[in-house]
Amino acid sequence: MLELRQALRSLGKDPLLSGVDLTCTSDAPTSLLGLSAPGRDLMLQLLSGAEKLRGGAIRLGGSDIAQARRGKTRIVRVGAGGAPKSGQKVGKILDQTMAGRVGLSGRLSAPVSQLDAEERVRLALGKAMQDPPGLLLLDAPVSAMSADQRSRFTADLGQMIAGTRAVVVLLAGGADEAAALGGIAVVLSEGRVLQAGPVAEVFAGPLYLASANATAWPSLNTVSMTMEGGRGRLADGSSLHLPDGLGAPAAGACTLAFRPDDSTLARETPGCMRFVARAIAEEAISGRIYERLAFGRDIWLSPLATSPPPPGAVLNVFVDRGKLMVFDGHGAAIQQPAIQSGATAA
Repeated sequence: MLELRQALRSLGKDPLLSGVDLTCTSDAPTSLLGLSAPGRDLMLQLLSGAEKLRGGAIRLGGSDIAQARRGKTRIVRVGAGGAPKSGQKVGKILDQTMAGRVGLSGRLSAPVSQLDAEERVRLALGKAMQDPPGLLLLDAPVSAMSADQRSRFTADLGQMIAGTRAVVVLLAGGADEAAALGGIAVVLSEGRVLQAGPVAEVFAGPLYLASANATAWPSLNTVSMTMEGGRGRLADGSSLHLPDGLGAPAAGACTLAFRPDDSTLARETPGCMRFVARAIAEEAISGRIYERLAFGRDIWLSPLATSPPPPGAVLNVFVDRGKLMVFDGHGAAIQQPAIQSGATAA
């Protein structure tokens, strides 16, 4: 068991941990979301016992993490670099069972130097689990992979980790890693735990804008606006009419948001909200093709199902009203009323 008790540490002038209490067990992996790259690096050092808190404690198996690090408890990190290149063959590092588990059974005779970025991470993961550590830290493992490699690796991640006896903590570089791993998701923001729970629940019901951003892959589409008389005033001076019944503040700042995969460039259901945007260019993300769009001063993504439109083309973007999220000026989610059958939006 890994425990953080009133953990306190800053990253420069910004809080990283502000009296955080957190428990991670070997029963289910835990993903930490919402950290910047420097924040992940410092958190990794803290969780491995290489850096110290300013207050509170981190314990592994009941012992202070620094003592556990110096003792017999193995703390292993697997990062984006994977196993270092060498002339050693994969079969000398992994037994056949573990090689099959991490998808390298066909590469047993290959030297590590011939493995690609994805295979070296698979190798490092297999090596870490072959002699199970007390704590396995996954440091944004897919961040150096190509889109195809990333897609393959995340599809296998949960299965590769399943059954390990270690406490597994993922310092996620992207929401796709956490979604693939499963287990528990913990969203950190400004030094505190903003939301925590089973991955499926946290991803499906973000309670805050920061949670929605941390659990969106690709990045969340947002519209910042100020409500006036039932309309949202955008930063460029234009206005947006919200569908009847959509929960929003009567006045003041708020953010409308939706995930890219919850939008289409063709109307599919009657209960949609329509946005008018301009095409920028197509973009491949994790094996899927999206159209980058300009909506006011915001840049969005939407799945591209047909041939790409020319840059500057005016496009309709449709989002089912039930997929829209609204957050108040403090970033808290506004509970949306149930949608009645046959409801329509402009």
